[in-house]
Formats: sequence, structure tokens, C-alpha cells
Amino acid sequence: MSIISTLVQGAEIRFQEAAEALRTAVGCFWVVTAERGAVLRVVPDGSTAISIGFQNDQPAEWSLRGPLIRPEERRFSGPAVLIGIRLLPGVAFLLSGISAHTIVGRRVALGGLAAFHDLVSAEIHPHTPGRCIEVLQRFLLQRLEHASLHHTVAAALHEIEREHGCVRVPDLAARCRVSSRHLHRLMRTWVGYGPKGYANVIRFQATLHEMDDTRGRTAADLASEAGYYDQAHLALDLARFAGATPRRLASTGVADFSKTRCDDLP
Repeated sequence: MSIISTLVQGAEIRFQEAAEALRTAVGCFWVVTAERGAVLRVVPDGSTAISIGFQNDQPAEWSLRGPLIRPEERRFSGPAVLIGIRLLPGVAFLLSGISAHTIVGRRVALGGLAAFHDLVSAEIHPHTPGRCIEVLQRFLLQRLEHASLHHTVAAALHEIEREHGCVRVPDLAARCRVSSRHLHRLMRTWVGYGPKGYANVIRFQATLHEMDDTRGRTAADLASEAGYYDQAHLALDLARFAGATPRRLASTGVADFSKTRCDDLP
């Protein structure tokens, strides 16, 4: 499943593929060049992100953005350049050792975290997107070379994505051969959400894809096909995760979102 996650207004966003060895763990590297007054809006997709930003004469620092449970909006008071990469679910925990549920909806500066010392201490000169991507990619290759997700977490993620989020937690736990309680603890630690929370995010993402691929469908039909109880349930999720109504998204919003996995590149 592709990730539809970022709405950009007043800015340009471009993508660069990661090294092949990283593609099971990350999306594309991205570079956002923002004008004054630009807006960057990110909706929940299950991912986290590492990024660095350059704006005016402010000191640049690497940061880790945790999983989202509601839209995150950033407005720029002046021209800026942001460089970063999306980490697929579970990868932030592999890199940091920080339980993902403790950074949900938060942005953490990496300067004080020992796990990111090699990244933070690397010299970035000149301050160009290409140099930032080079430094970040080298760090990720070194840290993720022999790393892997917990096998139960990997299985749960696969099942939830395969079912487009429409799966009951007891059934999911049975497929993973663990108790629902144990699965909940593992998912919160590795991904930031329990299995039901992650399934809701994936169902929301699947709904955005349906809206993008088949325009003109009624909200009631979309709700039924996406696994919602009814149209009101669909509207509630879209308001919570995208901050918009089904009509607004169907008419303009979805087509404006950037798809930020490399399989969406031409």
C-alpha cells in the first residue's frame, strides 16, 4: 500500500529513492522547499520521520517525528528547506530504542540521544539537500544493516495492511499466535498504536486511495466498501485523521496529497 500523507501549499516537494538495501524499512528521501507563508500538512499514515531543516540563520538540528493520531500542520514564517525520510512502522524503535507510544504526536530533537550520535555529529558541509541525504542514508545503512522487526509485529503489520485495516483484534492475535493483550503491548512499543489504532489508520489510508482512484462515488457507498459502519463513521474518521469532510476530500483534497513511498515515483 502506498502512503498518502502530505499536503503542500506554497512549497515544492521532490523525492529521491533510498538505497536498495533500505527500501524495506523506509520510503523516499524528500526535500521540501518552502516559501514564506507555505503550509505543510501531514496526516496519519503509521510512519515516523527523521528530518533536518534550514531556515534563515536558525541553527539546524535533526529531529524524529513520532507517529501521528491527528493532522500535523506547519506554517513557515520565512523561506525554508526541509530534508528527511519517512520510516516505516517499527523502524523508529529499531533505531532509537524509545517506545513508540511515548513519542506519538511529538517531535524529538536527536542531539541528546546517544543512539543518534553518529548522525548528529556528522559534518554537513555544504548545507545542501544532497549532502544531508548522503549523511542520513549512510547512518541508516549502518544502523539497519542487520536489524529487523519483531516477528510478531511484522506479521501483524502485514495482516492489517493486507486486510486494509478491516480486521478484528482477536482474529489478528490468533493469526499471530499470541494473546490480544500481548499483541497490544508489542504494537504500542514498536509502532506507537495498539493493533486497533493502527488498523484505523490503515483503513483511513485505504479510503483516501479509494477516493483518489474512483471519483464520483457517494459517501455511503465509500463507507460500505471501506469497512465503516455507516457514512457518519466514515465522516468521523476523515475529520479526525484528515481534518476534512468526505465531500471536501473527494472534490479537491486527495489529489493534492503527495504519495511518499518510492513505488509511487514514475
